Amino acid sequence: MNTIQSDPGLTSPATVTELLAALLAAGPQPELPPALTYLRRKAGRGLVAVYGTARDPGHLYTVTVEEGALTLPPGHDVAVDRKPHWQGVWPGVVADPALGVAVQAFPTDRTLPALAAAMEPATHPQLWAALQSAGSASLPGAAEWTLESVRAEPVRYKPGDRCVIRYRLVMLRPGPGGAGADEQTDRAEVSVIGKLYREAAQAGAADALLARLVKSSTRDWCPAPLGRVDSLAVLLSQDLGDQRSNPPTRPGPDVIHPGNPHSAATIAAAGRALADLHTSDTVPGTSLRRGTDEADKAVKRAQVLSAYLPSLAAETTRIGREVCDRLRSLHPAQFVPAHGSYKPSQLLVRDGSVFLVDFDQFCQADPALDVGYFMAYLRPPGLFYGRPGTRDWFYAAAETFRNAYLAARLERGASTADAASILSRSSVYEAALLLKIAARRPNRLHSPRVGEVQALLREISGCLRTAELV
Repeated sequence: MNTIQSDPGLTSPATVTELLAALLAAGPQPELPPALTYLRRKAGRGLVAVYGTARDPGHLYTVTVEEGALTLPPGHDVAVDRKPHWQGVWPGVVADPALGVAVQAFPTDRTLPALAAAMEPATHPQLWAALQSAGSASLPGAAEWTLESVRAEPVRYKPGDRCVIRYRLVMLRPGPGGAGADEQTDRAEVSVIGKLYREAAQAGAADALLARLVKSSTRDWCPAPLGRVDSLAVLLSQDLGDQRSNPPTRPGPDVIHPGNPHSAATIAAAGRALADLHTSDTVPGTSLRRGTDEADKAVKRAQVLSAYLPSLAAETTRIGREVCDRLRSLHPAQFVPAHGSYKPSQLLVRDGSVFLVDFDQFCQADPALDVGYFMAYLRPPGLFYGRPGTRDWFYAAAETFRNAYLAARLERGASTADAASILSRSSVYEAALLLKIAARRPNRLHSPRVGEVQALLREISGCLRTAELV
């Protein structure tokens, strides 16, 4: 096995990949490492590298490096010129505590220990019973159906935090001839979504939230809860479908982009759905998210970005300070139920309708937060590189979203002044979220691209000017 180099080696994608490659080559079934699909390095939280995708869970690996191994003082490079001494069982999870390095193979997860059981429902009677109840709920004569088999397919996986699983169920019901007449047995295939959390309290809160949203919304834009398994911290909910469904269900970014003829209609539907969310019943006990909270985050992101590109440090610091000051000065008339992370990737699109997913950041907030969030992430990546047509597309898309949202708010009784105030404040939040997008480069250890960051800083300044004009 190759030796592991010290910091910055442990933060180098190439070195981490070499570590995984050596481990896989020495395994019972030697293989090459899959492509690196996720890399994150945040101060105080260590490094996480994911290889492979949920579409191929048999070849999905996670490498973690503890913060202490990334912040060793000069002259204390314990990782220099020595091979890792793995403890544990592979495939599964192995670690070298002295190096602060661990490698795990899906579905083994040291900080999400219920994942393996969630992927094998037949081994967990409570999950099996919950799946039978959820699967039969949409079938005629629900009590007559029994669960025959389950296939678990991971959809989205964030190591150590959560995993979304699609359960494909085969349900059977005895025909008129009785249970022994196999040729007359009714058979149905249904699917439900399971979301595995780290703690049962998180699953319980998400269950209660979905129930309230379904009850209070005037349109069908969120999945219905179908039960939970507290012993595994799993919440079951309605499956809104995937690209194989009829009609197909597509992720928001697959539809919302230049060149797609359905983009404008989807963006307008997203605006109306957000207005419906903001005017739904306030959820008791939901955390309050203020402009000052976002200001604190903006300061930290500006600091990260300044260290990443010293040549832009003065400009980044100035803009970060202005974003912070503007956020602290915001005083909305009311706080409303808010998604907290509203962007195209949090939408599913089916047959002209949009559905909101991933309510983990749900909160009470200024409605301008969600509007600004969506506007920031609505920009196509090519806009930051000056690609022809991208800016015109963004301007048109932004106008479509704003008009649809504000028209829906006016229909629900908002005054013209209130609507204009939301629009003005949203530009400040939009600037803050663009700063977050810029800070992704250092957090993901991407190579410096001065031109891209400069373009983002110009966009941020433009948003702040817009807020003054509205």
